[in-house]
Amino acid sequence: MTPDQYCQAKTAKSGSSFYYSFLFLPMPRRRAITALYAFCREVDDVADECKDVVIAHAKLAWWRDEIGRLYAGHPEHPVGQALAPLVKEFGLPAAEFDEIIAGMEMDLNCNRY
Repeated sequence: MTPDQYCQAKTAKSGSSFYYSFLFLPMPRRRAITALYAFCREVDDVADECKDVVIAHAKLAWWRDEIGRLYAGHPEHPVGQALAPLVKEFGLPAAEFDEIIAGMEMDLNCNRY
């Protein structure tokens, strides 16, 4: 499975109406938004599905590291690999990915206590 196929499957599995709206975009933008949405789903799944807050924070820290690897040119996860050519093409700043992760961390902190 290629990184793009992984992202496609991740977004389709979500059952969101967003996925279907992506189908109307031109292919370069569709690839970009699908990869970005797959990233959002990955970190949101950590916040939603991980019952142990310590493990959830560790997984989100891993994603923060993955963003660092992405911008250093060697992502490990299929989502990071799919995003790699797109961050420059579409000018996606690392800080925005960090904000998404920070939002999930806040969700963990608010909903667990």
